[in-house]
Amino acid sequence: MIFTLLNNFKDKKSLEIKNKIDRIADLDTNILIYGETGVGKDFWANYLFEVSKFKKILNLNCGDVPESLLESEWFGYKKGAFTGADRDYEGKWKKAENGILFLNQIDLLSLNLQSRLLRIIERKKYFPLGANKELDINVRFVFSADYDIEEKVRNGLFRQDLYYRISSYTIFVPPLRERKKDILPLVLFFAKKRNLKVNLERKSINLILSYDWKGNIREVENFVNNVSILKNELKGEDVYDLLEDSRAFIETFKYSEMRLSELEKRYIFYLLRKYKSKVKVSKILGISRKSLYNKIKKYEKD
Repeated sequence: MIFTLLNNFKDKKSLEIKNKIDRIADLDTNILIYGETGVGKDFWANYLFEVSKFKKILNLNCGDVPESLLESEWFGYKKGAFTGADRDYEGKWKKAENGILFLNQIDLLSLNLQSRLLRIIERKKYFPLGANKELDINVRFVFSADYDIEEKVRNGLFRQDLYYRISSYTIFVPPLRERKKDILPLVLFFAKKRNLKVNLERKSINLILSYDWKGNIREVENFVNNVSILKNELKGEDVYDLLEDSRAFIETFKYSEMRLSELEKRYIFYLLRKYKSKVKVSKILGISRKSLYNKIKKYEKD
């Protein structure tokens, strides 16, 4: 899938990223991949793995595990290290030995864990919880972070010394709105993945290319998936319904002031037009279907 998707990328900026990764794939240096949410940072980390000499990659998201559990999950622990530790546990890091350890969203770590991680990266050694002996770790470190990590460093939210340590080589992934030539190929790629036929005229293609895609690649995939739920063909009308409607909805509130009830009303009917499913809309809103029906009835009467 990685090479299939990469072959769909046509934009010069994406091809430059590929060329950079090809050149450094086997170098023993820390790499930081950064950019907006949804631009494909994990995709590029996995591409690096595919073209490198390493035989495995372990992807760990720094925001997935509560801080109180993160150290025991990552580094493992010895029996008796804490209440409930009734056996030795080697931890997830051990599984990355002799491979690539990809720490996704490194900027979500607390300053306390950043401090510990800095020492580990410098020494390539770590203590499992409750252990009196350090373990060596032989991995290639790859990190990802949000596009504003340098601002976090300036504001004291991310350690400067750790930033310098993880960014021996940096790869910036531009947002999709700056890689216009990738947008339509991505739509076609995800449509093929969902067995969705594509029948678009020039006007709808222009709308796809001019749309902001603030959620980047992830938003493109969601757009295609939403169409495929109810249809087997992507047509211009779907583009207008989902994209033009979204744009108009956002523009409605840019300079407006309105009562909360009016805001709720417009949002509910926007979601109904977008998804055409009361079940899905009730889930998005976090309310029961009965509550949604009551609101629709009330607002239709108004």
